[in-house]
Amino acid sequence: MPRTSPAGAATADGGAFGAADPPDDEDLPGGQPEDDASSGERVHALVGQGRFAEAHTLVSDAFVERNGSAGYLLRAWVLTQERRSAAARESVDWALAIAGPAEAADVFVLAGVVLLSLDEAHAALTVALRAGGADPDGWEPSVLLSDVYRRLGRIPDAVVAARRAVAVAPYEAEAQVALARSLSATRGLLGRLPRRHRTEHESAVERAMTLGVDPGQLTAPRGGALVGGLGLALFWAVQLYRIETGDTWQLIAGGAVLAATAVLLAVLVRAGTRRSGVGARTRLRGIRATSRTELTGDDWLWRIGAVHVGALLPLPVLFGTGLVADRAWRGHDWPLWAAVTAAVAGLGGLLLTLLGVRWWYGAWLAGRMLRYGRLVPVQLGAVGLLAGTTLALTARGHTPRWEWAVLAVAHLGWAVVGWATALMLAARLQARRREML
Repeated sequence: MPRTSPAGAATADGGAFGAADPPDDEDLPGGQPEDDASSGERVHALVGQGRFAEAHTLVSDAFVERNGSAGYLLRAWVLTQERRSAAARESVDWALAIAGPAEAADVFVLAGVVLLSLDEAHAALTVALRAGGADPDGWEPSVLLSDVYRRLGRIPDAVVAARRAVAVAPYEAEAQVALARSLSATRGLLGRLPRRHRTEHESAVERAMTLGVDPGQLTAPRGGALVGGLGLALFWAVQLYRIETGDTWQLIAGGAVLAATAVLLAVLVRAGTRRSGVGARTRLRGIRATSRTELTGDDWLWRIGAVHVGALLPLPVLFGTGLVADRAWRGHDWPLWAAVTAAVAGLGGLLLTLLGVRWWYGAWLAGRMLRYGRLVPVQLGAVGLLAGTTLALTARGHTPRWEWAVLAVAHLGWAVVGWATALMLAARLQARRREML
């Protein structure tokens, strides 16, 4: 007879669950169900030995139905260790779907741990916040929240959450590990901890080792995404420089390298989709929803986001009419139709950026961000003036080189000034936000 319960939904793929029918309660010795707590310990032992089929037999449909969300999450954990990401995510979704408002925080903590294992940090953040709401005074939700923030690169938030866990449970090894790892993540590119964190980090490491923690667990992995992102940005900048300054063959070579890099990024996204069991579009929507929720409830975060948006606005025009001005400065004047095309492309990119902000954050939140501090109106006025001046000089013809030089430097200078201003404003807002946490 086919299973129709939600518990059976995860077994429909005919994998390890379908290898053998799980024993019913009455099939166990003495006709009594096995103690679920001991079953959980047995499942962990079997998974550690790689005996996944036997673990699935223990985490049967009857076990899941008795234990509800906790049962689904234990099954999800087994599937995660087995690298069956899609089935694991489905089991997590079932667990969260049936979790009531009064669900124990442990359920959400385990869900967050599984989601982190699936590289779903934004989804884990939502669950971690639910765990904190279910147990505001618990240390485990704070540890999970610290791990999630650290994975997302929000190190100050990770440190605050870990400190909260240590304040509640100073003798819990996991809390000390979370604090040591979050403080370790504040290291700069040269690997040095900020002076203000060194004493606290040494204390957390010492306490964790006193509680029996392996020293290898106390160091957070380096920010590979940040370093990789900086490297990729520098690499693309070199290719754009080749396109901007070279001849036709340099333009073709630089364009080919950029195209190959875009293909590589697409392949990496597909690999991430297979690893997490969630499609790229679904993951993007989840990240967008989480971002909107956080920024709506945090006045500092949306202000920081507004500063970052303002810093992006000069880029489309810099790569549009800025390219025209620089090439003319070097003696390669563009015809009017080509300059108009570059201006339209730059202003079109600017419009797409503004529409993207609205799509990502929603109309209400995007409106607040675009009005903040008059950053966006000032940027729009400046880039419009730069683009218009470029077209005017192109239409006039026989423009002296020094005028093109001034205009090219103005394009680049305005972008650099915007970035520097954004860095200072964002740092100031981050500092004020840390004071409020």
